[in-house]
Amino acid sequence: MHKLATPFILTLLIFTTGCTALLPEPHKLDIQQGNRIKQENVSKLKLGMTRKQVVFILGTPLLKDGFHYNRWDYIDYFKPGKGDVQQSRLSLIFDGDRLTKIDDSHYIQLPEQDTSNTTD
Repeated sequence: MHKLATPFILTLLIFTTGCTALLPEPHKLDIQQGNRIKQENVSKLKLGMTRKQVVFILGTPLLKDGFHYNRWDYIDYFKPGKGDVQQSRLSLIFDGDRLTKIDDSHYIQLPEQDTSNTTD
């Protein structure tokens, strides 16, 4: 009996490992981190605005560098379950309490994600 069980188990293992290609791909969640920044809000920014006015328009920045107190970075990072990572960055430079420079060279308007949890 033992002589028949070993070849049978080995054959069964060989055939079942070949079936993994037929299994469906696991669901991967979308990962969104950072500040979701819309172009309409970036357009509202004007040089000379105070920090409070900027926070009212864009919200609290993701990064406030302790070494560069006058620089705020708004970073938008999106990794879809299927597809390429999308990243956007908006840097604001202040002199005291006033906005003096808007660096939008790495800013890209990322597409809106469907956040509805409706099931049919």
